[in-house]
Amino acid sequence: MPERFRALARRFPTTTRVVWALAVAVAVADVVLLARRAAFASETTRLRAAMTASERDRVDAALVADSNRLAVIVELARRDARGDERLHLAVALDSGRMHLEQQGAVLRTMPVDVGPDLWVHHTASDSVLLTAPRGARTIERILGDSALALSGGAMLYARAAGDSARAMPGSVRVAANELRVLLPSLQVGQRVYFY
Repeated sequence: MPERFRALARRFPTTTRVVWALAVAVAVADVVLLARRAAFASETTRLRAAMTASERDRVDAALVADSNRLAVIVELARRDARGDERLHLAVALDSGRMHLEQQGAVLRTMPVDVGPDLWVHHTASDSVLLTAPRGARTIERILGDSALALSGGAMLYARAAGDSARAMPGSVRVAANELRVLLPSLQVGQRVYFY
């Protein structure tokens, strides 16, 4: 049997090389996918460890009830925003609106630009997908009158006058005058809900 394969390889050398190259490529792709699966599993474990027990229980129950995980996360953030009695921001990503809310009442509404999703390549084998934030974040720093640094690396920043470019990937942009009006009401530690 091996002699038959050698005869075929001698008769069709280019085809044999292509078949071997494809077999090696498939094997390499399998290894890469298994490595990514392990990385995703460890990241999931890390994120779950950062949650409180009640948050884990609530998220687990919601995920079991609905197979669309992103829709569940978005709906939980929407519900949390409605039920939050403290002053907070709520960003409706699908409609491009941001609301200043307290105790279920909308105090101010303004349009926002949501940055597009974008793959950022650090090295040839390492890349990160930047997406619009989802769920609850907190304000970590107020950067003058031009930006808010949020937990998880998200940014909410002011649009410069005459700026017609798209918003930065993974961020939300609001008109500069709207952000200036909001700043006296905002403080570090305040919640921002994205849904």
